[in-house]
Amino acid sequence: MTSNHHTIPSAHRLVTPTPRSAAIALALTAGLLASACSDSPTAAIVGELASGAVASRTVHAAGNTFAVEVRGNGEATLLIHGGGEDAAMLAPLADQLATSGRRVITYDRRGTGESGRADWPGGGAAQHADDAAALLAALDVDDAHVIGFSSGGVIALDLAVRHPDVVAGAVVWEAPAIGVIPGGEQLNAEIMGPIDAHLAAHPGDFVGAQALLLSAILGFPVTVDDPLFAATRANAKPMIRDEPGITLRPFTADELTGASVTLAVGTAPNEVVAAATGALATMVGSAPVVVDTADHEAYLNDPVGFATVLADVA
Repeated sequence: MTSNHHTIPSAHRLVTPTPRSAAIALALTAGLLASACSDSPTAAIVGELASGAVASRTVHAAGNTFAVEVRGNGEATLLIHGGGEDAAMLAPLADQLATSGRRVITYDRRGTGESGRADWPGGGAAQHADDAAALLAALDVDDAHVIGFSSGGVIALDLAVRHPDVVAGAVVWEAPAIGVIPGGEQLNAEIMGPIDAHLAAHPGDFVGAQALLLSAILGFPVTVDDPLFAATRANAKPMIRDEPGITLRPFTADELTGASVTLAVGTAPNEVVAAATGALATMVGSAPVVVDTADHEAYLNDPVGFATVLADVA
């Protein structure tokens, strides 16, 4: 298989990766649009929106409550955030995609942000995929493009498998699908061992556990009060409790053959993402799209450039 290559336009290309703190600040402060909050029926959220407007409300679906925002008009596009993230962090990308004639839906996953925690965690990727399908149904959307980022990519992949009737196509960005890597369960146990030990010694200290996990992932020490990760700490508990169950989803070739899925990675994915993407590409039967100059969090660091790439593949 030969990979397709896309390059983030030079006008938006990153010279060096923007720290996660800058991405968080951008998501929370840049270009915040007027929010149209109401107690009107859920279906009203998918009505025509004024240019630049954001409709937000709580939606009841799959036995849980979800914090949802909708931007723009046109083809429905559902964004699924990654671990340690929430919908607010995807706001700049959602804003940009909405300007290109899309109706962009973002939401806090079950257990994260402002969404509820009914029957959570424990359902893994399947529960989150069912949540996404139920949310689309509640919004009266029956054919959506789905874009999942990091562990959200695993959920998007599972959504395409479990509910192909509601997915027009799924883009899976740098999914750490450790469940498809030989020895993945053992590798996951090695990664989570120190985190589990910390929680056994310090029950309920998910912020401390998250700092250990981030240190292992990023390769440098992260402290519990590091200002660069202030927003991420708000999602410490779901990151620790939920992510292993999501990423261990064991996909098979029978499930993925012929699925409407586009795998995508940056120029230099980490070892887990690279191995998982290679295994998934064999199952899907098509090579991944490679986005030159993009790092793992390009969707946060460079939303304008990344939106341009997505216009070609999603």
